[in-house]
Amino acid sequence: MTLGQKIKKLRIDNGLTQKDVSELVNVTFQTVSKWENDENEPDVATLRKLASVFGCTMDYLLSEEETEEPKEEPQTTEEIVEEPQKETIIIHESEKHVCEKCGRDIEPEDIAIENITHTERHGRTSHSKVVGQRFYHKACLEEVREERAEEARKIKAAKASHARKWTYVWSIVGGVITFVVSMLIMFLVPEAHKAIKPGIAVLLSFVFSYGIFAMLFCIIAGSYIGDVFLWCSSLSIKFPGLIFSWDLGGLAWLIVMKILFAVLGFLIGVLALIFAIVFSAALGAISFPFVLIHSERHDYEDSLFD
Repeated sequence: MTLGQKIKKLRIDNGLTQKDVSELVNVTFQTVSKWENDENEPDVATLRKLASVFGCTMDYLLSEEETEEPKEEPQTTEEIVEEPQKETIIIHESEKHVCEKCGRDIEPEDIAIENITHTERHGRTSHSKVVGQRFYHKACLEEVREERAEEARKIKAAKASHARKWTYVWSIVGGVITFVVSMLIMFLVPEAHKAIKPGIAVLLSFVFSYGIFAMLFCIIAGSYIGDVFLWCSSLSIKFPGLIFSWDLGGLAWLIVMKILFAVLGFLIGVLALIFAIVFSAALGAISFPFVLIHSERHDYEDSLFD
Protein backbone atom coordinates (compact mmCIF):
# COMPACT_ATOMS: atom_id res chain seq x y z
CA MET A 1 0.00 0.00 0.00
CA THR A 2 1.45 3.34 -1.02
CA LEU A 3 1.69 6.41 1.18
CA GLY A 4 -1.16 8.09 -0.73
CA GLN A 5 -3.41 5.06 -0.35
CA LYS A 6 -2.71 4.97 3.40
CA ILE A 7 -3.52 8.67 3.80
CA LYS A 8 -6.80 8.19 1.93
CA LYS A 9 -7.72 5.08 3.95
CA LEU A 10 -6.90 6.72 7.30
CA ARG A 11 -8.82 9.85 6.32
CA ILE A 12 -11.93 7.84 5.43
CA ASP A 13 -11.59 5.65 8.54
CA ASN A 14 -11.51 8.78 10.69
CA GLY A 15 -14.54 10.26 8.92
CA LEU A 16 -12.61 13.27 7.55
CA THR A 17 -12.82 15.07 4.24
CA GLN A 18 -9.83 16.32 2.26
CA LYS A 19 -10.73 19.84 3.36
CA ASP A 20 -10.78 18.75 7.03
CA VAL A 21 -7.31 17.21 6.72
CA SER A 22 -5.97 20.27 4.87
CA GLU A 23 -7.12 22.58 7.65
CA LEU A 24 -5.64 20.34 10.36
CA VAL A 25 -2.17 20.24 8.76
CA ASN A 26 -2.24 23.78 7.23
CA VAL A 27 -2.16 22.92 3.51
CA THR A 28 -4.61 23.27 0.63
CA PHE A 29 -7.16 20.54 -0.09
CA GLN A 30 -5.66 20.24 -3.60
CA THR A 31 -2.40 19.23 -1.92
CA VAL A 32 -4.17 16.50 0.08
CA SER A 33 -5.71 15.23 -3.17
CA LYS A 34 -2.26 15.06 -4.75
CA TRP A 35 -0.96 13.10 -1.75
CA GLU A 36 -3.75 10.57 -2.08
CA ASN A 37 -3.14 10.22 -5.83
CA ASP A 38 0.62 9.75 -5.19
CA GLU A 39 1.38 12.82 -7.28
CA ASN A 40 3.18 14.49 -4.39
CA GLU A 41 4.34 13.58 -0.87
CA PRO A 42 4.29 15.53 2.40
CA ASP A 43 7.48 16.65 4.11
CA VAL A 44 8.68 15.25 7.43
CA ALA A 45 7.02 17.95 9.55
CA THR A 46 3.70 17.40 7.78
CA LEU A 47 4.03 13.61 8.20
CA ARG A 48 4.26 14.14 11.95
CA LYS A 49 1.07 16.18 11.87
CA LEU A 50 -0.69 13.52 9.78
CA ALA A 51 0.39 10.78 12.20
CA SER A 52 -1.01 12.83 15.07
CA VAL A 53 -4.29 13.50 13.21
CA PHE A 54 -4.79 9.84 12.24
CA GLY A 55 -3.48 8.41 15.53
CA CYS A 56 -0.79 6.30 13.89
CA THR A 57 3.00 6.21 13.73
CA MET A 58 5.24 7.74 11.09
CA ASP A 59 6.74 4.27 10.56
CA TYR A 60 3.33 2.99 9.55
CA LEU A 61 2.87 5.80 7.06
CA LEU A 62 6.29 5.19 5.54
CA SER A 63 6.04 1.41 5.45
CA GLU A 64 4.25 -0.82 2.97
CA GLU A 65 2.27 -2.62 5.68
CA GLU A 66 -1.50 -2.35 5.44
CA THR A 67 -2.20 -2.67 9.17
CA GLU A 68 -0.46 -1.71 12.41
CA GLU A 69 -0.79 -2.22 16.10
CA PRO A 70 -3.29 0.23 17.61
CA LYS A 71 -0.78 1.45 20.17
CA GLU A 72 1.60 4.07 18.88
CA GLU A 73 5.22 3.22 19.59
CA PRO A 74 7.73 5.98 18.85
CA GLN A 75 10.66 4.89 16.71
CA THR A 76 14.23 6.14 17.04
CA THR A 77 16.44 7.07 14.13
CA GLU A 78 18.68 4.05 14.81
CA GLU A 79 15.73 1.65 14.60
CA ILE A 80 14.70 3.01 11.22
CA VAL A 81 18.22 2.67 9.85
CA GLU A 82 18.40 -0.96 11.02
CA GLU A 83 15.56 -2.01 8.68
CA PRO A 84 17.29 -2.30 5.31
CA GLN A 85 14.49 -4.40 3.86
CA LYS A 86 12.20 -1.35 3.73
CA GLU A 87 12.14 0.63 0.53
CA THR A 88 13.61 4.11 0.82
CA ILE A 89 10.91 6.76 0.28
CA ILE A 90 11.91 10.23 -0.96
CA ILE A 91 10.24 12.95 1.09
CA HIS A 92 9.85 16.45 -0.36
CA GLU A 93 11.75 19.03 1.62
CA SER A 94 9.00 21.65 1.41
CA GLU A 95 5.37 21.92 0.41
CA LYS A 96 4.82 23.20 -3.12
CA HIS A 97 2.25 25.77 -4.14
CA VAL A 98 -0.08 25.37 -7.13
CA CYS A 99 -0.09 28.00 -9.89
CA GLU A 100 -3.38 29.88 -10.14
CA LYS A 101 -3.12 30.05 -13.95
CA CYS A 102 -1.84 26.68 -15.15
CA GLY A 103 -2.60 24.54 -12.07
CA ARG A 104 0.87 22.97 -11.93
CA ASP A 105 3.20 22.79 -8.93
CA ILE A 106 5.63 25.70 -8.55
CA GLU A 107 9.28 25.16 -7.82
CA PRO A 108 10.64 27.44 -5.04
CA GLU A 109 12.97 29.30 -7.42
CA ASP A 110 10.14 29.97 -9.89
CA ILE A 111 7.46 31.20 -7.49
CA ALA A 112 5.81 34.63 -7.89
CA ILE A 113 3.46 35.89 -5.20
CA GLU A 114 0.64 38.38 -5.79
CA ASN A 115 -1.14 39.99 -2.85
CA ILE A 116 -4.96 40.07 -2.83
CA THR A 117 -6.10 43.46 -1.52
CA HIS A 118 -9.45 44.76 -0.37
CA THR A 119 -10.19 48.49 -0.59
CA GLU A 120 -12.59 50.15 1.81
CA ARG A 121 -13.86 53.65 1.01
CA HIS A 122 -14.91 56.15 3.64
CA GLY A 123 -16.11 59.29 1.89
CA ARG A 124 -13.25 60.60 -0.23
CA THR A 125 -10.60 58.52 1.54
CA SER A 126 -9.84 54.86 0.91
CA HIS A 127 -7.85 52.22 2.77
CA SER A 128 -6.45 49.02 1.26
CA LYS A 129 -5.41 45.92 3.17
CA VAL A 130 -3.98 42.56 2.12
CA VAL A 131 -6.52 39.75 2.59
CA GLY A 132 -4.69 36.90 0.90
CA GLN A 133 -2.14 35.78 -1.68
CA ARG A 134 -2.07 34.12 -5.09
CA PHE A 135 0.83 31.99 -6.30
CA TYR A 136 2.02 31.81 -9.92
CA HIS A 137 4.95 30.72 -12.00
CA LYS A 138 6.88 33.87 -12.91
CA ALA A 139 6.03 33.47 -16.60
CA CYS A 140 2.36 32.81 -15.78
CA LEU A 141 2.15 35.97 -13.66
CA GLU A 142 3.55 38.03 -16.55
CA GLU A 143 0.91 36.53 -18.86
CA VAL A 144 -1.83 37.30 -16.34
CA ARG A 145 -0.67 40.91 -16.02
CA GLU A 146 -0.55 41.31 -19.80
CA GLU A 147 -4.08 39.90 -20.07
CA ARG A 148 -5.32 42.29 -17.39
CA ALA A 149 -3.63 45.24 -19.09
CA GLU A 150 -5.19 44.29 -22.43
CA GLU A 151 -8.61 43.96 -20.80
CA ALA A 152 -8.18 47.37 -19.16
CA ARG A 153 -7.25 48.89 -22.55
CA LYS A 154 -10.36 47.37 -24.14
CA ILE A 155 -12.60 48.70 -21.36
CA LYS A 156 -11.03 52.16 -21.63
CA ALA A 157 -11.46 52.17 -25.42
CA ALA A 158 -15.10 51.11 -25.09
CA LYS A 159 -15.78 53.87 -22.56
CA ALA A 160 -14.05 56.44 -24.79
CA SER A 161 -16.10 55.34 -27.79
CA HIS A 162 -19.35 55.56 -25.80
CA ALA A 163 -18.47 58.99 -24.39
CA ARG A 164 -17.38 60.34 -27.80
CA LYS A 165 -20.56 59.09 -29.47
CA TRP A 166 -23.03 60.63 -27.02
CA THR A 167 -21.08 63.87 -26.65
CA TYR A 168 -21.39 64.45 -30.39
CA VAL A 169 -25.00 63.23 -30.55
CA TRP A 170 -26.34 65.63 -27.91
CA SER A 171 -24.21 68.51 -29.18
CA ILE A 172 -25.37 68.06 -32.78
CA VAL A 173 -29.02 67.68 -31.70
CA GLY A 174 -28.78 70.94 -29.74
CA GLY A 175 -27.13 72.72 -32.65
CA VAL A 176 -29.71 71.49 -35.20
CA ILE A 177 -32.65 72.49 -32.98
CA THR A 178 -31.12 75.95 -32.48
CA PHE A 179 -30.64 76.37 -36.23
CA VAL A 180 -34.20 75.33 -37.03
CA VAL A 181 -35.76 77.54 -34.32
CA SER A 182 -33.68 80.58 -35.27
CA MET A 183 -34.57 80.17 -38.95
CA LEU A 184 -38.27 79.90 -38.10
CA ILE A 185 -38.09 83.05 -35.99
CA MET A 186 -36.26 85.07 -38.65
CA PHE A 187 -38.52 84.00 -41.52
CA LEU A 188 -41.91 83.70 -39.79
CA VAL A 189 -41.78 86.76 -37.53
CA PRO A 190 -42.67 89.71 -39.78
CA GLU A 191 -40.48 92.25 -37.99
CA ALA A 192 -37.42 89.98 -38.10
CA HIS A 193 -38.10 89.03 -41.74
CA LYS A 194 -38.27 92.66 -42.77
CA ALA A 195 -35.22 93.78 -40.76
CA ILE A 196 -32.86 90.94 -41.72
CA LYS A 197 -31.99 89.82 -45.22
CA PRO A 198 -32.30 86.07 -46.00
CA GLY A 199 -28.54 85.60 -46.40
CA ILE A 200 -27.83 87.34 -43.09
CA ALA A 201 -30.60 85.31 -41.41
CA VAL A 202 -29.04 82.02 -42.51
CA LEU A 203 -25.60 83.20 -41.39
CA LEU A 204 -26.91 84.27 -37.96
CA SER A 205 -28.76 80.98 -37.55
CA PHE A 206 -25.57 79.10 -38.32
CA VAL A 207 -23.61 81.21 -35.79
CA PHE A 208 -26.24 80.62 -33.09
CA SER A 209 -26.34 76.88 -33.78
CA TYR A 210 -22.55 76.61 -33.72
CA GLY A 211 -22.45 78.43 -30.38
CA ILE A 212 -25.01 76.07 -28.82
CA PHE A 213 -23.27 73.03 -30.33
CA ALA A 214 -19.89 74.17 -28.95
CA MET A 215 -21.39 75.00 -25.54
CA LEU A 216 -23.05 71.60 -25.20
CA PHE A 217 -19.93 69.79 -26.39
CA CYS A 218 -17.72 71.62 -23.88
CA ILE A 219 -20.18 71.04 -21.01
CA ILE A 220 -20.62 67.32 -21.75
CA ALA A 221 -16.87 66.90 -22.26
CA GLY A 222 -16.36 68.12 -18.70
CA SER A 223 -14.62 71.44 -19.40
CA TYR A 224 -14.84 74.68 -17.41
CA ILE A 225 -17.79 75.84 -19.52
CA GLY A 226 -20.11 73.74 -17.37
CA ASP A 227 -19.01 75.59 -14.22
CA VAL A 228 -19.45 78.94 -15.96
CA PHE A 229 -22.96 78.00 -17.09
CA LEU A 230 -24.01 76.89 -13.60
CA TRP A 231 -22.61 80.03 -12.01
CA CYS A 232 -24.30 82.38 -14.48
CA SER A 233 -27.66 80.60 -14.35
CA SER A 234 -27.69 80.71 -10.55
CA LEU A 235 -27.42 84.51 -10.39
CA SER A 236 -30.27 86.00 -8.41
CA ILE A 237 -31.28 88.93 -6.21
CA LYS A 238 -32.00 88.59 -2.52
CA PHE A 239 -35.20 90.47 -1.76
CA PRO A 240 -35.47 92.41 1.51
CA GLY A 241 -37.63 91.27 4.40
CA LEU A 242 -41.15 92.66 4.70
CA ILE A 243 -42.64 94.44 7.70
CA PHE A 244 -46.42 94.47 7.87
CA SER A 245 -49.19 95.02 10.35
CA TRP A 246 -51.50 92.23 11.61
CA ASP A 247 -54.68 93.52 10.02
CA LEU A 248 -56.53 92.96 6.77
CA GLY A 249 -54.70 95.74 4.90
CA GLY A 250 -51.30 94.56 6.13
CA LEU A 251 -51.95 90.95 5.11
CA ALA A 252 -53.21 92.04 1.68
CA TRP A 253 -50.09 94.16 1.19
CA LEU A 254 -47.91 91.17 2.21
CA ILE A 255 -49.61 88.86 -0.29
CA VAL A 256 -49.27 91.38 -3.11
CA MET A 257 -45.58 91.94 -2.36
CA LYS A 258 -44.89 88.20 -2.19
CA ILE A 259 -46.51 87.70 -5.59
CA LEU A 260 -44.53 90.64 -6.98
CA PHE A 261 -41.27 89.24 -5.59
CA ALA A 262 -42.09 85.81 -7.04
CA VAL A 263 -42.72 87.29 -10.49
CA LEU A 264 -39.55 89.38 -10.29
CA GLY A 265 -37.57 86.36 -9.13
CA PHE A 266 -38.89 84.29 -12.03
CA LEU A 267 -38.02 87.02 -14.55
CA ILE A 268 -34.54 87.42 -13.07
CA GLY A 269 -34.07 83.66 -13.26
CA VAL A 270 -35.09 83.65 -16.93
CA LEU A 271 -32.72 86.54 -17.66
CA ALA A 272 -29.92 84.75 -15.78
CA LEU A 273 -30.56 81.59 -17.84
CA ILE A 274 -30.51 83.53 -21.10
CA PHE A 275 -27.32 85.28 -20.03
CA ALA A 276 -25.77 81.93 -19.06
CA ILE A 277 -26.64 80.43 -22.46
CA VAL A 278 -25.35 83.42 -24.45
CA PHE A 279 -22.16 83.83 -22.41
CA SER A 280 -21.41 80.10 -22.30
CA ALA A 281 -22.11 79.76 -26.03
CA ALA A 282 -19.67 82.58 -26.77
CA LEU A 283 -16.98 81.00 -24.58
CA GLY A 284 -17.74 77.55 -26.00
CA ALA A 285 -17.35 78.77 -29.59
CA ILE A 286 -13.84 79.98 -28.73
CA SER A 287 -12.86 77.04 -26.52
CA PHE A 288 -14.32 74.23 -28.66
CA PRO A 289 -11.13 73.42 -30.68
CA PHE A 290 -9.01 73.22 -27.52
CA VAL A 291 -11.58 71.14 -25.62
CA LEU A 292 -11.90 68.81 -28.62
CA ILE A 293 -8.12 68.25 -28.79
CA HIS A 294 -7.91 67.66 -25.02
CA SER A 295 -10.81 65.20 -25.08
CA GLU A 296 -9.37 63.19 -27.96
CA ARG A 297 -5.94 62.99 -26.31
CA HIS A 298 -7.39 61.81 -22.99
CA ASP A 299 -10.08 59.50 -24.44
CA TYR A 300 -12.96 61.61 -23.07
CA GLU A 301 -12.12 60.56 -19.51
CA ASP A 302 -13.78 63.74 -18.12
CA SER A 303 -16.97 63.31 -20.14
CA LEU A 304 -20.31 63.14 -18.34
CA PHE A 305 -20.99 59.89 -20.23
CA ASP A 306 -17.73 58.15 -19.17
